[in-house]
Amino acid sequence: MSTGGEGEPGEPGRQMAQVCGEMARVFSERLGRGPKKCRATWAGRDVVVVMLDDGYSQADETLREAGRGAAVIAGRRMLLDVVEPEIRSLVTRATGRSVTTVLSATRLDPDMTAEVILLAPPDGARPAG
Repeated sequence: MSTGGEGEPGEPGRQMAQVCGEMARVFSERLGRGPKKCRATWAGRDVVVVMLDDGYSQADETLREAGRGAAVIAGRRMLLDVVEPEIRSLVTRATGRSVTTVLSATRLDPDMTAEVILLAPPDGARPAG
C-alpha cells in the first residue's frame, strides 16, 4: 500500500504519512481490509483530507455484484461512524491538534473513501476563515 502526504516536505509530510499509516491500520483492523492507496494532505490551516482507494473486501464486492451496493454503502457508513473516535485520536496524535469534526464519504465506483477532518485552531490562534 502506498501512503503519504504527497508533496509535503518536512514536518507536514511526516504528519500526513503518520495519518495515512494509522488510518490504513484502523481500516484493516476494524473493517477487514485496508486500502491499497492512502493520500493525506493539508487543505488549509485547519483541515486534513484523507483519500483511501481500493478498500472494499471481496465480500463487499460480491454483494455489489449481486445488486446489493446500497447495503455495502450503508454498512460502510455505519463502520465509519464506529471508528470515528479512533480516527479523531490518530489525527490528534499526528498533528498535535484536537479534532472538531470528521466528515466521511464512501463510494463503490470508484472504490474510494474520503475523510475530511476539521481541526481546532492551533493554541492561541484565531479560527481560520
